[in-house]
This record gives sequence, C-alpha cells and structure tokens, in this order.
Amino acid sequence: MAPPLGLRDPSRPLRGRGEMLHRLETAFRSAGARRTQVLCGMGGCGKTALALEVAHRRADMGERVWWIDARQGGSLEAGFRAVARQAGATEEQLSCGDAADVLWLCLTHFPSPWLLVVDNADDPTLLDGPGSLPAGTGWLRPHASPVGNVLVTSRDSNSDTWGSMCSLNPVHPLTGEDITDAVQILLDYASGQAGSVADAHRLATRLGGLPLALGLAGRYLAEANQVPTAYRDPSTPTDFFSYERALAADLRHVDPANVIGRTWAMSVRLLEKRGDSCARLLLEVIATFADAPLPYTLVLTPNTLTEAGDLAQLDGPGLWKLLTALAGFGLLDLVESEPGAGGVPTARLHPLVRDATWNQQSLSACITALHCAAMADETGTPEGVVYWNHWRLLQPHGHYLFQKAKSEAVSENAMLEATEVALLAARYLHAHGMYQQARAEFEAVLAHERDHLGETHKDTLATRHRLAQVLHDQGELEQARAEYEAVLDYDREHLGEANQDTLTIRHDLAIVLHDQGELEQARAEYEAILTLRRELLGETHPSTLSTRHELARVLHDQGELEQARAEYEAILTHERELLGEANPAVLVIRHNLARVSHDQGHLEEALADFEAVLEHKQEQLGETHPDTLATRHELARVLQEQGEFEQARAEYETVLAHERVHLGETHPETLTTRHNVASLLEAQGDLEGAREEYEAVLSLRRKHLGEAHNRTLSTRQNLACLLYEQGELEQARTEGEAILALRREQMGDTHPYTKRTVAWLHSFDIEA
Repeated sequence: MAPPLGLRDPSRPLRGRGEMLHRLETAFRSAGARRTQVLCGMGGCGKTALALEVAHRRADMGERVWWIDARQGGSLEAGFRAVARQAGATEEQLSCGDAADVLWLCLTHFPSPWLLVVDNADDPTLLDGPGSLPAGTGWLRPHASPVGNVLVTSRDSNSDTWGSMCSLNPVHPLTGEDITDAVQILLDYASGQAGSVADAHRLATRLGGLPLALGLAGRYLAEANQVPTAYRDPSTPTDFFSYERALAADLRHVDPANVIGRTWAMSVRLLEKRGDSCARLLLEVIATFADAPLPYTLVLTPNTLTEAGDLAQLDGPGLWKLLTALAGFGLLDLVESEPGAGGVPTARLHPLVRDATWNQQSLSACITALHCAAMADETGTPEGVVYWNHWRLLQPHGHYLFQKAKSEAVSENAMLEATEVALLAARYLHAHGMYQQARAEFEAVLAHERDHLGETHKDTLATRHRLAQVLHDQGELEQARAEYEAVLDYDREHLGEANQDTLTIRHDLAIVLHDQGELEQARAEYEAILTLRRELLGETHPSTLSTRHELARVLHDQGELEQARAEYEAILTHERELLGEANPAVLVIRHNLARVSHDQGHLEEALADFEAVLEHKQEQLGETHPDTLATRHELARVLQEQGEFEQARAEYETVLAHERVHLGETHPETLTTRHNVASLLEAQGDLEGAREEYEAVLSLRRKHLGEAHNRTLSTRQNLACLLYEQGELEQARTEGEAILALRREQMGDTHPYTKRTVAWLHSFDIEA
C-alpha cells in the first residue's frame, strides 16, 4: 500500500529521465478530465524507478500516495480494496456493492491531493476486474477528481489494451544522446573503482543502456572489488573492460542468477498465456540474426520461414500479430525505416535480449530464411543501385550467419546457402565502393571454399575472380593480375578459349594491363576479345559493349581522341536505349566521354557534362563512392584549367579526404588527386608546397606503378618543370631527357604525351 521508497537510493539519483518527469508533472497539473498515465516499456528499462521518483516527489509535497503491486490477481484486488477503505469506503459499501464502483466514487470525492501507482501491470487482463479495462469498467476508470492522478507501469505498450482513458508514455533504454546518463549509472553503482569513463562508455553501450543491466553490472563490480585479492577468483571481472569481455563470452558469467534472462522470460510467458504460443520461437529466430536492423518484411515472411518449425504454419496476419505482440511488450522495436534504409521497415532487439535468447537450434532456419530473401526477385541484385536499400540491410546478416554456420554444426545444404548469401553480401559491398570490407568477406568465403570444395572447383574459381576484381579496385594491380592469370590458365585449359567465363577473365585481366600502363598489350587483348564476343553474342550484348568501352579507354590513353570519342558515342547510343539516361553504366560512359572533351580542349562542354554526371552519381551512389569521387575530381581539373583555382582546390581537398579514408594513401586515384593538388599549388605560386607534394607522389608512384608508367612519368615531368622554374636547370634537363626516352620507348614518337614532352623541352631551349 505505501510506496516502497526504501528502494530509492538518494545517493544514486535517477539518471536520464528529466524530460519524462517533466512530462508527467505537466500531465498531472493539466485541467479537465484526468487521464491515467501509463509508463510502458521493456522489462528492466526503469519504469518502477521512475514511478518511485514520482511517488517520492508527490509525497514530499504532502500528497497521499498509494502503491499497488499488480503482479498477482489476489494481491491486486486486495490492494484496490485497501485504497478504497483509506479513501473513505466502509466495509458495508465494499461488501454490498461493486468494489470498483465504490473505489472510484471515494477517490473522486477524496478532498486531498492523491496519487495512485499501479506497478508491474504486465498482465493488464488482471485489471479487468468486474468489467473491461479498455472500456473503463475495470479496476482502472476515468475519474473527475481535480486533485487526483493515476500512474501505471507495464510492459504492454499496445494502445488497444488500455483504451482511450490512458496516455501511454514509452520508457526506453538510455541510448543515443542519453548514453552519458547510462555511463553515470555504471559509475554510481561501481563506486568509482572499476576503470575509466571510456571503458564505462563501451560497457554501457554493450548493455544497450538498460538500467537493470547497468545497475546489475555496477553492483557486481562494486562487490567484486570488496573481496580481497587473496580470496578472489582470478577470472572474476573487476573493471568495466573485463566485465564487457566476460559478457561477450557468456551472459551467465556476470549474471549467475539469470536476472536478465528471467526478466524477459516473464514477458514471453505472458504472451504465451494470451495465446501467442509461437512468441518464444519467433524471438529466438530474430535473436539468431546479427545484431543489426533486420528487414523483417524481407526475411520474416511465410515464404522465408519454411524451415522454422511451428512458425512455418503461420500466415502473414499470424506473423504480424506475433511481431506486434513482441513489440508491444518491448522485446523488440519495429521501426518504419532506419536512416538510409529507403523505407524498408526493420526490427531491432535489445542486445541483452539477444544474449539471453540466442538459440543455436534456430540457426539453420535463419540461414534458409535469409537465403530465400536474398534470392527473391523483389530483392534484386547486389549491383543494382535501386536495390541497395535491401542489400544494405541484408549484408550484415549474410556475413554473420556465414561465420556462425562455419563454427556451428549445420547441414551441408545450410552451409551452401550461407555461403551463397555471404557472396551476395560481399558483392554489394564491392558495388557500393566498400572495398576493404568486401575484400575481407571474399577472402573468408574463398578460404572456406578452398578447404571444402578444392582449389579448382567452379565456385572457388568464381570467388577468386570476384576477389581479383576487388584487388584491382583497391589499386593492388600486381596481386589482381596474378589472381586473374591463375584463373585464366585453368579456364583456358578446361573451358576453352571461346567460353564466356574465359572471355570475362581475359577482359578483366586486360583492364589490369591497361592500368599498369601496358597499353599495346591491353589493346591487343581487347580487340581479340571483342572479335569473339561480337561473333558469339552480337554487337549490342552488354558484354560486347563493355569490351568496346574498355577498348575506347585504351584509344583515349594512346592519344587517339577522335576514335575514342566515336566509340564512346556509339556505345552510349546503345546503352541509353537499353538502360536509360541515369543508369550507372551509362554514367560511366558519359564520364569518359567528358574526359575526351576535356582533353580536346572543349572545357565548357566537359564542365557541363561532368556536372550533370556528378549530380546523378551523388544521388544514386552517394558522396563517397569511388565513382562519384572520380567525377568530382575530373570536374576540379576543368575548374583548374579555367582558372577557378579556389573552387578547384576546395573540390580536390574534399575528394582527397574521402579517397584517403575509402581507398587508402597509396591508391592510384589518391595519388592522382595529390598530383593535381600539387599542380594547383604550383599554379598559385606555392612552388615549395608543390615540389614537396610532387616528390612524395613520385616516390609512391615509382614504388606502386613502376618507373615507366605514364602516371609516374607525368609526375616526374611536372616536377622537372618546377625544377626549371626554380632555376635548377641541369637537373631539369637531365630529368626531361630521361622522361622523353621512356615516353618514346613506351608510347612512340606520335603519342600526344611524347609530343608534349618534346614541346616542353624545346620551350626551355633543351635539345629533344
């Protein structure tokens, strides 16, 4: 009856609930009909602590406070009857009339301010009493007392449960902006003996900001530190860091009484009591996926849960009823759309609910569900930009279940499904420009396939090919070339020269040759592949057009600009008809065509084209995708040549910052941007700054591209020009002659770059 204020510890103040307390106080003071305020949320989120704080404050103000524990029907009714008596009801009234009617009559006319707290009303059906809670005829009813208020705590946040007389106030764990309050709870309970604030922050995040778990952890550490070292088990965590490590190993290590597990088991039992017999099974399935937003409309459907035991018998409405029931008890959050999820609804479990619920028996069913979702037509391909919202959400689950399948006992078929989804997830990462993460996932799959399928199995070779593509995009040209050549040798021997897989490997290997500066060899390869693809696939097949496009890139780099332009324009006409104006493949061609315009001196045309392409890429691929950065870089080059130095410099610096993060310091594109920053510094008169950059870039290009690569020679020539400007004539002359010799050897006398070097030497009266 009296509020258990002894559970409230003044030395450990309520943290992170100031806004909620203010909201409740405002509601309590509002004029008109009083509404019951319901604090609702998952078990352990601090609803009772909030109610205790409210009770303490109201009691300090002189109000009459009653407290009823609603966990058991018998004690609940006894509590309401006791309140009625203390509010003025006689035994005769309670025995002869409806006790609930008598209670609310007395409370309505009670002369002094009062607060009635009904705590732990997790099974609201107990509040129906003689009538119906949502109808306002149960133990809780609308009232007209100008001085009274009712506060209820419950796990059930379903508005239909409570009816219109109640206002729901969701109580959430302390995450996001409130994580500092969660950290402070840990520090309050651990008594300052358990480590740094940074370690406390990491543990608070791992505990999901759940007040129950935070208090449990803090008390555990405080007690552990009171035990003398001589008597302490060496494995006992004594600080935030070791507690987090023990928690990662097994929740039971730091919660031997299973307080956390029992908290949520109680919620599940209530759902089962209501007839949701599959609630526990669905919760176990969700807990088996990764600790990441789960796109439940893709993964948890009648079509995907075919191997999930009794869940397989449920139709769509049945599954939705279960999901909303679990959400109603705070066991998971249903979010209409996560940031960046493009409208795909997701479900999230609290990390400790996951720890307490994970069940290895659900692993195979989850793998099958994810595989079905990944293979569904509506999910699309990982390379399709329009489907990235799906794959952004599926990817972490694909990687996680693959790793789990390797470490747990699953069937051969489940392992195969897990591997297929992991590969699709890695392909998404690659397409999205997340090269390092894609590489790690391809390498993990490849290691598994080598162990279980063998070095020459078709799936192993296909993954090796995918890995080589990522290595190429990371700028690891030698490693990519070695991978391509190994796979190509096998394909030629076992599939034949004209096989499509063989031709694809040859095509990709030619791209590496091109990027390594072996232009003649790359051109010969493209021409041979193009002949075969035209013969086997036709003129307008995507593979034919792809090879034709790469051949145009070689023509461009060989200085045959008119022929390159004609090729690009012909390909662009086909691709626009097939794919549309803004398709990523079309944008690549438009980008390269704009580069030709730039190199032909048509700067206004190039600027307009780059701006149009950049707008599409930013919208589709994002600001930091390598393809977006490439176009932004080319736009900066045009601005520089137009004399817009400040604007060009701002663009270069933005691109360079992203490239350093996403591609790395030594990636060829990063070095190209640094080279152009140096040229801009030179144009602005900062010769020392330019020289320092050129020398740094030249050193890295020599190391990673070789002495005779065109990009290496370009940096070397720019540096030689700068040396001449600084009066170091002999060194400039020596450099110029060496560069010219290499250009003639690599490109011939008629290449524009060779001619440019000759013209530069002549302009400084250096004999070419």
